[in-house]
Amino acid sequence: MQDLLNSESSDEIDLREMFLSLWAYKLFIACTCVLGIVFGIYYFLNTDKKFTSTAIFKLSFTDNSTSPLAGDIGLLANMAGIQSGFNEKKLPIDQITGRIFIEQIDQTLNLQSDPFFNTYNPNSVDPNWKSLIKRTIGLQSSSFDAQEAMWQVIVAGYFKNVELEETPTGTIKVTVTHVIPQRAAEIANSIMHTIIANEKIKRDKQQEKQLSFLSGTLAKSLIDLEVSQSNLKEFALKNSALPLENFTAGSLELDLLREQLNRTSELQEAVGALSLILQNKTISQNDYLTLRQQIPIIDQVEFRRVLGQNEIINSWTWPKASSVSAVFDTLTERKSRLVSQINVSQANAERSALALETYGKLAREEKIAEATYTVLIEQVKAQSMAAGYKPDNTEIYEYASVPTSSSSPNQKRVLAFGGMLGLSFGLLLSLLFARIRGVYYSKKSLKIGAQARFTASARALLTLRNKSLNEIKTILVKKPYSVLRDIVLEIHKSDEKQVVVTSSHAKLTGNDVARALASYMQSDKIKIAIIDFSLKTKKQNINDEQLSFGSFVVTESSGQISALRSHSNLPTIDFLINKDFWQNIQALNSTFDLVFLCADNADAISLLTAAEGQKTFHITLARTKKTKSTSLIQMRSLLPIQGLIYD
Repeated sequence: MQDLLNSESSDEIDLREMFLSLWAYKLFIACTCVLGIVFGIYYFLNTDKKFTSTAIFKLSFTDNSTSPLAGDIGLLANMAGIQSGFNEKKLPIDQITGRIFIEQIDQTLNLQSDPFFNTYNPNSVDPNWKSLIKRTIGLQSSSFDAQEAMWQVIVAGYFKNVELEETPTGTIKVTVTHVIPQRAAEIANSIMHTIIANEKIKRDKQQEKQLSFLSGTLAKSLIDLEVSQSNLKEFALKNSALPLENFTAGSLELDLLREQLNRTSELQEAVGALSLILQNKTISQNDYLTLRQQIPIIDQVEFRRVLGQNEIINSWTWPKASSVSAVFDTLTERKSRLVSQINVSQANAERSALALETYGKLAREEKIAEATYTVLIEQVKAQSMAAGYKPDNTEIYEYASVPTSSSSPNQKRVLAFGGMLGLSFGLLLSLLFARIRGVYYSKKSLKIGAQARFTASARALLTLRNKSLNEIKTILVKKPYSVLRDIVLEIHKSDEKQVVVTSSHAKLTGNDVARALASYMQSDKIKIAIIDFSLKTKKQNINDEQLSFGSFVVTESSGQISALRSHSNLPTIDFLINKDFWQNIQALNSTFDLVFLCADNADAISLLTAAEGQKTFHITLARTKKTKSTSLIQMRSLLPIQGLIYD
């Protein structure tokens, strides 16, 4: 379970460990930053400088192709589609960036002879490797127009080094980049003046076309006016100059005849009804009352006059049937005559209506032609005046001046980029080196890697480094060390007879710590043996007078502490290859209460391999930025670590 947790924790990214690993290479990172800045300075000094020059102006002229007309004439002009206001021009950016415009400015700037814009080389030859590839794949270069290829290069250079920008307020900015500062200013000013001149020429041509169009239209409108007036005169001669009065008189006459016809029809109907009543042999006053109720007209004066009756309403006498029949015939004849007169009058009225309609059409055409002619002649007058006075409010805010400093490459940006490039390169290499080295950069990761029950700092023990047993004893008498006390307590709690002290690239060696622990534990009146298996241990001569314990001989002693090494002249580390190595170590327990086995670095791995599976108390010395994780893991797998002393 512990191994699973360790593997999971090792998969996580420890930001603190990463920062410490980078901090360990701070000098290297600083050097890469300096190299990046130096590279930036070299690039800035050896790269072709580019200079930028800007011209600012505004095309603000009034479009006088149409002039304002006031009153009814202006209203008619607007209805006719003729504008009568002021229009603000805007610069067509697409037109002044096209090839036609570039060819126009080439006549004054000679861009074809400018190597900055014209980089085309007609005599260029493909390199050998490129030619070989083309021959291999069977690709043949097609023929092309050299002049067209050159112009395509010039246009591409123009788009790359010339920038035109128009703001919402109408201000135009022309920015030109060139390796020669004077040339940049010259091109920018030339483009600005060409744009202004082209707009003036365009405006003049537009006014000329407008005047020509208006003049032609005015002449046509004059002809239309004369034709309409002539048609109106001919109509008056052939017909009448007063068609409206004739039509009115005919209409009144027709209405009068129709009214007479209606009255005659009513009288005829009344006389007919009276004739039917008189055909009866007997008539009475009741018949008169019934007839009066049905036909009220019999009581009117006009009816009684027709029959020759008394005009007094209360006086009524029945007329003779013959008289009534004669009156009926007379009314019938009169009705027929009125119908004929109405038909004749209606025909005359229709002819008058047609004449009036024709007259109205001709008069309307004459009015329209006259109004059109009036509007156009006023427009021509205004346009002619505008052609004589051409307002031009074009403003130049800034001429392109010769730049005093290069715009590209930018010195600050190059240095900043170089510094950032060096920093990034240094950080990446530092992380790569840290990954390759595989060492611990923090005490926390070191403790996690050791998985020791007891940990302590080795800073207080540095004064005991490379000291003899007597010197260590003297130092411990003057100054007690709490670290040694805590380690001794852990050793006593384990009840182990062998203590393995290993060091992995630490400042202190295993022998230094073993001597310090032995000197500190000597107060217990116990006998302690120290065996150093490191190859770096100073070799001492062996004589017959030295004490020996089994396969080991005493090289140094102080009180109850003895430093041992093997009898043979070979290094002590070679004693590990003996099959009875551990039996010889355990044989020392009959003489010594505690045996310290010491080794450093690679020798420590050999010692732990020999002691693998044995009951020992393992103390490891490790150092941040020096101890590799693989070494510590291997040591821990061979013999669990009970105590960790780090620095």
